[in-house]
Amino acid sequence: MAGPRPLARRSKLQTDTQREIVRLLRLAQARIKATLAGQPTDYQRWALPQLERQIAQQLAVFERGAGPVVTEAAKKGWEAGVDLVDQTIARRPAGAIVQATLSGLDTAQLTAMQSFMVSKIRDISATVANKINSELALVVIGAQSPGDAVAKLVEIFGGQRQRAINIVRTEVGRAFSVAAQNRMAQAAPSLPGLQKQWRRSGKKHSRATHDAIDGQIQDVDKPFEIISLQGELVRLMHPRDPKGPVGETINCGCESIPFMASWAVSTPGAKPFTDDELTPAELLRNPVKRAFVAARARAKKDPK
Repeated sequence: MAGPRPLARRSKLQTDTQREIVRLLRLAQARIKATLAGQPTDYQRWALPQLERQIAQQLAVFERGAGPVVTEAAKKGWEAGVDLVDQTIARRPAGAIVQATLSGLDTAQLTAMQSFMVSKIRDISATVANKINSELALVVIGAQSPGDAVAKLVEIFGGQRQRAINIVRTEVGRAFSVAAQNRMAQAAPSLPGLQKQWRRSGKKHSRATHDAIDGQIQDVDKPFEIISLQGELVRLMHPRDPKGPVGETINCGCESIPFMASWAVSTPGAKPFTDDELTPAELLRNPVKRAFVAARARAKKDPK
């Protein structure tokens, strides 16, 4: 039996990895809270450096657990990106022959992305340590109570949890789309006419700029073209392009899929929005969705 499709694998991989990183962060939070709770009431009686070392040790445990998790997630995301292209081509006439000519991709980019993800995890750990140590220093000088310092842990870890989720969602997706782009570039010489198509995420809170180019087709070696909210032209080789501006790449859920004019596809152009995507709040926020609803209303009124 065939496994999940590459896009579904990517989504599940992001969700599972986010869940595991959050679990490790919560575990670190609980251990640090227990460490602080076990300290003497009079904070002047114990040495701050010693407590800072204990906190650093607990966060090091988080790093050791989270590092391999994100490294493996990036690897699986990369593999799913390759499979997206391979499976799409294999289903087409002569696709199996083309696929058989393709060699393994150079994984230098994957290795760089894995290192980047691990460094981001370390940065989360360092940020948590610095924030906790700042709160403890306020206790030592009498500017806040020990109880207040412990209470601040929830806020500190909460902010970093969301940051970790954003890192996983973006970077695992980036590994997927970089691999897919590289695989399409590798296949293009053997499959004349191969192009790529931008597909919007389908998220309820999507970027209007990305919704606007849903269905856009470009040659494999050409970038997609987006008009930013500021009216500037943005070129992305694929969703989450590392060379693209942060505002157009972070948390992006869109995809670039293989396309050929001769292939029969269920939705050749932009996909209609579902009712779930057209909430009142979204219609206020997203002009592309408002235009879609207006056009649909006009079509119903005048079906010619």
